[in-house]
Amino acid sequence: MESAEHRSCAYGLRHQTRCLSAIKSTDGKSRFIIGTQELLKGNEIHLLTFDEDLFEITTTILSHPHEIWDISASKDDFDLFFTCYKQVIDGKKIQNTASLWRTRLEKTDPEEQDLERIHHHQARGELEHVLSLDVGDGTVKKVIWQDGTEVISVEDYRICIWDINIKQGTAKLTGSIEIPDRKFKFTSAVLNPHAQEVVAIYGRSIQGWNLSSLKPTFAITDAQPSLLLCIDYNPNRPFQIATGGDDCKVRIWDVRDTSKGPIMSIQDHTHWVWSVAYNKFHDQLVLTSSSDCQVNLQSIVSISTGADYKYGEISDAEEEDTDKDDDAQEQTHPDLPSDGLIQAFDQHEDSVYQVAWSSVDPWLFLSLSYDGRAVMNQVPSEEKFKIIMN
Repeated sequence: MESAEHRSCAYGLRHQTRCLSAIKSTDGKSRFIIGTQELLKGNEIHLLTFDEDLFEITTTILSHPHEIWDISASKDDFDLFFTCYKQVIDGKKIQNTASLWRTRLEKTDPEEQDLERIHHHQARGELEHVLSLDVGDGTVKKVIWQDGTEVISVEDYRICIWDINIKQGTAKLTGSIEIPDRKFKFTSAVLNPHAQEVVAIYGRSIQGWNLSSLKPTFAITDAQPSLLLCIDYNPNRPFQIATGGDDCKVRIWDVRDTSKGPIMSIQDHTHWVWSVAYNKFHDQLVLTSSSDCQVNLQSIVSISTGADYKYGEISDAEEEDTDKDDDAQEQTHPDLPSDGLIQAFDQHEDSVYQVAWSSVDPWLFLSLSYDGRAVMNQVPSEEKFKIIMN
């Protein structure tokens, strides 16, 4: 799907889906991995590669034994990823399990491969099971990579730290964190990219823990009047996180001082916010997705590292004057980046459960809706040039 003003590329899966992850690239091409979620049908892994020159998506499809609820690609190896999935034990009990897989792509004759590419843009491959996390009776819903030898699993009532040995196919539990309030369940978690810390959401609360001592680092109780659904950590600015929930709002927090509430609140969605994602290169760009079938690209430049480049380090006392200067400057210099909704993307017809930025292209992102529609989009050129030039 293309237009003169904005180009996008759509890909349809014949399955229900709710999870995706960006893959490390070794050749400069943007790659993503998607897991399907079918209860009665066979499930699949789809590896998507975006060719910017041809402006098209090619895929590799691999069979997966169970319905996938979350997927997490390795930071170091492009062919390794975890899936969290449900399986039936002894024909009765349903258990959530997390397994590490390696992709094995089929080698085909070049002429056959070109013919297949022309007609279907698809290839086939197989999954090799590497290891599983022994969660016992736990319900693991998310796996977070810390590095190539350590991962963190998020269960209903605890967060576990694992040492993994990929060559031997083993995983050893080295520590765990219990949920502070068992009236709720952990919904999600994210690693602090600046320190040894994991930050999790449960119910209406947010809390961080030091991964060495396993002691709390901060807590925000009753962060919002309704349930929290998603969280992300600013990759460039320490102490800043973003959360979304079922009150349709996205909140930005400075965890050093939460007594005054969030430092920014955004409400451009009309239903639950399921995903929030900072841009890893330009943290003033934030993606959000919702069950209102919409993807929003937001600018939070005033509280990003972009503000530091613009003004240098400023004190709290100077912040109010800076805000006034911002308003005046935006009126006289409309080409400067400013806070607010950059663009709303309405190319989905079902709940958009996840968005992800490309690991190599700072302007490219993928969104995924429950009906199996994946859409590749780009930051509008006008906003891109504002950021580059300022």
